[in-house]
Amino acid sequence: MNVFIVLIPMLLMSAVFMEIRVIEMSAPRSGPATASAPVERPLELALRVRGDAYVIVGDGIAPLSFARSAACRAGVIDADTNHRLIEALAQIVAAHPQNHEIRIVAESQTRYQELVSLMDLARAAGIPEAALAGAMEGA
Repeated sequence: MNVFIVLIPMLLMSAVFMEIRVIEMSAPRSGPATASAPVERPLELALRVRGDAYVIVGDGIAPLSFARSAACRAGVIDADTNHRLIEALAQIVAAHPQNHEIRIVAESQTRYQELVSLMDLARAAGIPEAALAGAMEGA
C-alpha cells in the first residue's frame, strides 16, 4: 500500500500534459442551389496542391499557378510563396466579397503542417471557411 501512495503522485508529476487546439473547418458544399440561395453562381474557389505547384481555380476566374518548392512539400511554405498566395487570394476576395469559403484539394502525400499553413494563409487573405478534399489520382 505504501508503494502506491508514493507511486501515484510521482506518476502524476512526471506526466506530460498536451494542449489541444481545434481547427475549424467545414465540409465541401455540393448539390443543387436551394430557393433561398442567391441567383448569382457560387465562385467554387479551390486551392489545388499539386506535385510542383499550387493552383488557385474558381468559376469565372483564370487559374493562377505558384511554384511549390521542396521545402513546401516538406511542410514549410516559404515566405515568398506564402506572401504571393495571400496576395492572390486577397485580390479574389476583393473582387468577390460574398465568397467566404475555399476548398483545399490535396494529394495523399501532402503533409498535415502544409495543410494547416494553407488554411492559415486563406484565413489571412479573408477567407475564414476552409474545406479539405482529396485529389483524385491522375487528375
